[in-house]
Amino acid sequence: MPPDTQAIQAPLLLALMRGADGLFAWVADASGGAPALRRMALADLPAGLYPQRDALLADWRQVCAARELDAVWPALWRVFWATLSESGEQAAPMPQRIAPAPAPKASAAHPRAFRGTKFQPPKPAAPVLDLAAWLADERLFDGFLARHDHPRLPVPGADGAPLALTSDTDRAPTVASLLARGAGQWPAIPDAFRRAFLWRLRTRPSNELLAWLHLWRGLGGAAQGPALIVPATLCALAPHAHAWAALALMLPPPRQIIFLTVLLKQRAYLLAPGALDQSQLAAIDALDADDDCFSAYLDAVLDNLQRKVSVAYSLEGCLLASQRVDPLLPHELRSRLSVGKACPDFRVSDIARMRVTLGPDGDYRTLRLWEDCAHAPGLAQLLRETCWEKLSAGAADTWLSIFTSTVWYGDGQTEKQNDKRWRAHLALFPAWHADLIALSGAWQEKYARMLHDYTTGWDDGDTLRESLAHLAPLLRRLCSAPFSADIDIGHPLSSMANSFPVEGWQQLAAASERTWLTVERACRREDDGRMIGRGLVSLARCWPAFTMRSLSVAPQRLMRVARLLGYIAWERRRQFLSETAHTVWFSTRWSELVPDDACRTLYRLCLDCGVQSPVPRRLREHFEGKFILSDAQVARHCRLAMSRLPQVLLAALEQAILRSIDQPFKLHDRSGAASHAVRLAAGIDINRKGLRRVLREQAEGQTGAYLEHPLNRAWFARHPRIDALAWQGSALCVDVDGLPGARLTVASDPLDILMLGTHVGSCLGLGGLCDYSAVACLLDANKQVVYARDGAGRVLARQLLAIDERDRLVCFSVYPLNANAALLRAFHAFDQAMAASLSIDIYRHDDDDAYDVAIVLAEHWWDDGVWQDQDDYAAAT
Repeated sequence: MPPDTQAIQAPLLLALMRGADGLFAWVADASGGAPALRRMALADLPAGLYPQRDALLADWRQVCAARELDAVWPALWRVFWATLSESGEQAAPMPQRIAPAPAPKASAAHPRAFRGTKFQPPKPAAPVLDLAAWLADERLFDGFLARHDHPRLPVPGADGAPLALTSDTDRAPTVASLLARGAGQWPAIPDAFRRAFLWRLRTRPSNELLAWLHLWRGLGGAAQGPALIVPATLCALAPHAHAWAALALMLPPPRQIIFLTVLLKQRAYLLAPGALDQSQLAAIDALDADDDCFSAYLDAVLDNLQRKVSVAYSLEGCLLASQRVDPLLPHELRSRLSVGKACPDFRVSDIARMRVTLGPDGDYRTLRLWEDCAHAPGLAQLLRETCWEKLSAGAADTWLSIFTSTVWYGDGQTEKQNDKRWRAHLALFPAWHADLIALSGAWQEKYARMLHDYTTGWDDGDTLRESLAHLAPLLRRLCSAPFSADIDIGHPLSSMANSFPVEGWQQLAAASERTWLTVERACRREDDGRMIGRGLVSLARCWPAFTMRSLSVAPQRLMRVARLLGYIAWERRRQFLSETAHTVWFSTRWSELVPDDACRTLYRLCLDCGVQSPVPRRLREHFEGKFILSDAQVARHCRLAMSRLPQVLLAALEQAILRSIDQPFKLHDRSGAASHAVRLAAGIDINRKGLRRVLREQAEGQTGAYLEHPLNRAWFARHPRIDALAWQGSALCVDVDGLPGARLTVASDPLDILMLGTHVGSCLGLGGLCDYSAVACLLDANKQVVYARDGAGRVLARQLLAIDERDRLVCFSVYPLNANAALLRAFHAFDQAMAASLSIDIYRHDDDDAYDVAIVLAEHWWDDGVWQDQDDYAAAT
């Protein structure tokens, strides 16, 4: 950018230079409009532009004619301090010797050198002094200084007084070190600019010198501080980057140095000028009034630019970030706006349409989509073609998830697999979109959920497309009456389809309405549906034919077995099915046996294993010799018995699963809570060791032994203020107003404590994402569970209480989250009574310091968050 002509006087002497051809000056002349720089001989300068011209020319001529250094020493340094050097294309020879050689002394080696002889030693040659050439090239002048006898002829400063050089006698001064001490007064150049810029610009083209002078003056011409340091550093690193630096002048003064600082940090000055234009910088400046946010936006834009991400695309992301309802902090902006690729067809207007549908809760989607569009070709077009106006907020959110989190972020997925799966999604988009917008309300949301769950389970894009060619009509059928709009069976369906051959897809599509209603009822609880899906994955992979037949003839029993199998962790589940496949039940080829022999074998197996026999009573009596049947009757009874074979095999499998998970404890048959604990132990990996120890203690009758664990005892020792008996054996009881018979008490049964999530359907329940945390609530001495039960003993709500490291009672959220006000008031009253019984305070969410609830005996614990609005349910006074 050309410098402002008004900022330069006309004419203006910028610098006096010394070259091999003489002294000359750089003069800026703006009288004709645009500034121009002319090189003029010093003798040709206009009168009055440089009054010391004649004296300086006399010194220069004296230096050029010098044969002895001593005579011209003062003149040499007056020229040095008053001018800058300009190296010529042809350098003079490096100085070898700059002082006369000493006369040889008479010695025995030269007897004719004694007085009275005719011999005269030869006179030493006069030193070759090319001082003008050495002054014109810093390298040569450094060589001159390195060979000079400084003690004999000290270097004078700009004022003529000898300079106090370094005390290190082995280190000769250089041009750079001398100028760092302070140069002479160059005419018409501001001192601060001369000291900070001119040295780096001495050999650069004239237009660069003018541009930097213009920038320095535009920044205020400060003599010190960031206004000088930052641009001077930039000039020193890249004097050619004046076009980048000049962009700062279009910003308000407080942001000029911010821009230059970010420019240095991101090294954007190395990029071609014009990569960021004035309009784009103005757009960044207008995004936010906060300087820290402006710095973050600029930092992200220039950082992306280094990775060849266009400024236009980065600005799209910045605009989305600035429109968030919940603003991001500066450090969050830097991380969220950093991308590695650009999407040329991304449009903010498409995101704006989506946000109208999603509402304020869609804030978290915008930047993620901006980034994802760069990595997933076609996603921007998908956003453009989606009829957001016809979707509900819930359906739109799930619809987006199909094409983001479930597509190209798979663990262990190769780039080729991800690409195939993404292309399958793009190919299926038109059909999915047509089906989606044909529905409305809750059915639309169910279709989106089922589609999301179905596609999540597929790694291979080709088989996904092939399976949906058969199963797409089934998905549409499940999203209409008589099916429920609130229950999602996409995951169980995907679990089977992912492992079935084509015949299995056809069978799934042809399954009766009754079959799918049975599957739907089994998946009423979200956690149950997740466990059924996990179990079906393993069954369908190991025994696909058995699973297909079981779905047709015994869907209810199949769902029950799949849910139980899903409680087992993946690796243990695989090992169990592998071992079970070799048992008589599943290794026998039933279809190849004679019906009579098959029924006899089946009858004996049922008797041995305690499984209810499918063999009719008359046929059993015939086998036992109590009744005689004809051959036709035997054949008819055998056909009936073998038609029930899938149910029997499922019952045998269920029994084998229960034996496998309950073998170390023998607790399953004791109670529902014991069965729940056994199934929980089968599925968790975190806190598994502690839970198994508790269950073994329960089996041995040592209820509560875990409370005496040394770690729990040590926690009470560190908190002497807490009465262990009052905390662990609390007899507090609070009635619930308006609910006769309902009351709140602290849970004391260990197995009942483990059900704190299952009772209310939270993520701490059996099969939930944080089911391991239920074990931590049992094991740790600083945690207690409070249940609200009705008169029949059914759990209405529950709350977790804990004591933090500062001896404060921390009250966590009450579950279920839709608990009525009467229950919430009762929990508030219970919390107050518990704190009073322990003589401790209750932690408030607005306290200055955060709570710290220790993990004592458990491995890990999920902190669900303090009860935010507990004070809203205080009793009126």
